[in-house]
Amino acid sequence: MSANVLERRATTAPAGLVEQVLIYLRISEDRTGEEAGVERQRADCLALCARLGLSVSDEDVFMDNDTSAYLNKKRPDFDKMLARIKTGPSRVVVWHVDRLYRRPRELEDLIDLVESHPIRIEAVMGGAFDLNTHEGRLMARQLVAMAAYESGHKADRIRRANRQKAERGEWHGAAKFGYGLGGVLIPEQAVVVREMADRFLAGQSLRSIAKWLNEESGVPSPRADKGTLGVWHATTVKSILVSARISGQRAYEPALKGHDGPNGREILGPGNWEAIVTPEETTRIRAMLGSPDRRVGASSITLLSTIATCGKCGAGLVSGRNPRNTSPGKRHYYRCMPVPAYPERGGLSVSAIGLEELVSEAIIARLSVTALPEPSAESSGIVAEAMGRIVAARARLEDLARDYGAGVLTRAEFHAARVAAQEAIHGAELALGKVNRTSALKGLPIGDEDALRLAWAEEWSIPQKRAILSSLIDTLVVNPDPYCGSRFRPERVDLTFKA
Repeated sequence: MSANVLERRATTAPAGLVEQVLIYLRISEDRTGEEAGVERQRADCLALCARLGLSVSDEDVFMDNDTSAYLNKKRPDFDKMLARIKTGPSRVVVWHVDRLYRRPRELEDLIDLVESHPIRIEAVMGGAFDLNTHEGRLMARQLVAMAAYESGHKADRIRRANRQKAERGEWHGAAKFGYGLGGVLIPEQAVVVREMADRFLAGQSLRSIAKWLNEESGVPSPRADKGTLGVWHATTVKSILVSARISGQRAYEPALKGHDGPNGREILGPGNWEAIVTPEETTRIRAMLGSPDRRVGASSITLLSTIATCGKCGAGLVSGRNPRNTSPGKRHYYRCMPVPAYPERGGLSVSAIGLEELVSEAIIARLSVTALPEPSAESSGIVAEAMGRIVAARARLEDLARDYGAGVLTRAEFHAARVAAQEAIHGAELALGKVNRTSALKGLPIGDEDALRLAWAEEWSIPQKRAILSSLIDTLVVNPDPYCGSRFRPERVDLTFKA
């Protein structure tokens, strides 16, 4: 090592301690993935080290690529560098101090290390300052305050630009399943999205749709290239179905980062790309998912669980199995679960085979002699009225946003009016959810007993059957009988169909 280097290190490191030289590189956005920005920073920082006579090895270079310091993203190499700083006096070389920190909290974390771990910062742009001195800390705090101010303004400009882009109905972000960059339709994926929507509206559960996608469709999941082995999950299916984009609509809700939330983002209006499903279908899907009395759930793997109810306490019956009992009629049963806090619960059970056969025969008989009625004027009126309420409430939300931005409304007035509009949308979606129960009957071979029996026995899944049951059955009550235990007797069952 040259005498020049030793002399420079002696200026900042206490006697007996050798100063370590660390380079930190960061770029906020790497659009091409080629790391060109950080490589330019590396070249400039190495050139500065050469001018200062500082030697740096590869393990002394820390790099966080495509990571914004302002958005609270984790910076793994920054944390590693802090750990190295704790090992002894350090000189940190950066292209500009805003590459090292842009928020006051990050600077204070560095200053906290100064007393036991002396730190000096060398910047290609802006010169050097020593955090061990009051003057150096003052300069650093002034610079970070300016950087935080600039970042805040930049974030406000980006949010406003994104909002305007959303209001114009322009596509935003990367390609999504069904669409390529810019919202260009991918026909082979659009067919899959259409099938997913049809299956869900017909009463299939999210889990059963995911099973179909994994076992029959041959289509890998949207995250197949992210280490998921191309497997579909119910959560992935739901995120696609609730999204506004598949119905050609533009949503915007910046509070939701990286996902669409449980029932999708707030819809602003039509988008400028081709739709796969209709806007009404998206509203119906969201309403069905948000309906508190939705019976077809992910755990519905038996035909009558929670549909059949206890004649003693009114609770939904659940499925159970007794593997030690060799009798088919007693191996599988439905029972009322006991609950310690409710003494009236429990004590009722019934053989599943007999109950399921009775209900299946009743449903087939009902559909064999029934013609599917045309949508009633009342039903059509409910749909039209609910959709009108939703459109009007969304228009109010747009007006509120403009008035708040123009300073016409206070923050409290804006919040109160926005909550009222959102509650109106939610109420209309619940009304649509109740009408949507009849969707399970569409496309059935109603009036054809042979076709109905074949479909029930070989074609329809448990979730599809449960959706049909929920559409037709008003009440299914199993009454207690102290003389037969869990044995099935038809007289124990009260089955009432909807009008």
